[in-house]
Amino acid sequence: MPEGSGERPSLGERGVGFVPELALLTVVMLWSSTYVMAKAVFAVVSPLAFLFARFAIMVAVAFAVLLAVQRPGGRGVRREDWPRFAAAGLTGYALYQLFFAVGLSRTSPFSSSLLVAMVPLFTVLILAVLGEPTPLQGWIGLGVALIGVTIFLLDKRGAGSGTLIGDLLSIGAAISFALYGIVTRPLARRYPAATYTAWSVFAGAVPLLLVALPEALRQDWSALAGGEWATIAYLAIFPVYLAYILWNFAIARRGVAAASSFSLLVPIVAGVLSALFFGEAFGPLKLLGAALVLAGLAIVRLPTLRRAAAKGSTA
Repeated sequence: MPEGSGERPSLGERGVGFVPELALLTVVMLWSSTYVMAKAVFAVVSPLAFLFARFAIMVAVAFAVLLAVQRPGGRGVRREDWPRFAAAGLTGYALYQLFFAVGLSRTSPFSSSLLVAMVPLFTVLILAVLGEPTPLQGWIGLGVALIGVTIFLLDKRGAGSGTLIGDLLSIGAAISFALYGIVTRPLARRYPAATYTAWSVFAGAVPLLLVALPEALRQDWSALAGGEWATIAYLAIFPVYLAYILWNFAIARRGVAAASSFSLLVPIVAGVLSALFFGEAFGPLKLLGAALVLAGLAIVRLPTLRRAAAKGSTA
């Protein structure tokens, strides 16, 4: 219903209005589970071999879905959009998944989830570089989050260089996914979910599979049990393929800034799961740094939340 029509939405329309938020909450649960499940798989599969298997499954599933839902003679991809698909695949799949997997293998699930959750921070920075004005409140939030990251990383001083490298790679994953969210906005509006997901997955899988192939050939796949294969299949389909569809669905209807706000919930859920399954400890300095990061990111997103609340109150 067009804005400003003066008509109140029906009960059914109001219910549909919450679908993007429900989709984002589902994404939060899927992504939170990824950190603990992938960390467990890394005990028997190297990160690059894991990515090879994961993306081989993803490509097969993505194009199977595309063939199943695409109508004969349906509209294909515009020639001018191929560079954007390539950029989406590189940032959202190849680079993000590479940084995420290798980073997670070198740090804890909570640390990885917290640093990857900085996507909104880097989204604001990138949009500012592109010319979108950032209010003072946004810069205050960035400063608070930066202090939190510094304190959080200082808590890792005695944990060894490997853990610090894992944290830095996790930050790289956040930057990559922030770029992906910006690049994919026009694609999410222009194409059906099955179309832009399949071709973005393919664009990201080509370089990633080439990088991961040597490690995949060295991996002893016969040593994996059925449960481990089931975990890899779950991680290929649900937190990536299904979650990306839901994520892009929400971006198309709420915008990249509002959708990114929900990523703040991921480290909280992942931290609880990490404590339950890996016995991860949380000292005062670690908690302080994490709290400042989340507070800073919340400040960055506060204007978006206020606009969403004001829009909802006038619906």
